[in-house]
Amino acid sequence: MVYLLSPIDLILDFIPVLGYADDTIVVALALRFATRRAGSDAVQRHWPGTSEGLAAVLRLAGLKSIT
Repeated sequence: MVYLLSPIDLILDFIPVLGYADDTIVVALALRFATRRAGSDAVQRHWPGTSEGLAAVLRLAGLKSIT
């Protein structure tokens, strides 16, 4: 979160496409870390979407589906 709020970037945001790529990668890694720390039980318990969406999130996070 601090990296995203910081005015200092690895790649400046005014560079088309690449400027936001570093931010996107940081967010994806943070979400994967949080999902893994919470575990598949917690993710499944709080998931508001479809079962297909849940399966995709668990697969991307490297977690096994409980269903």
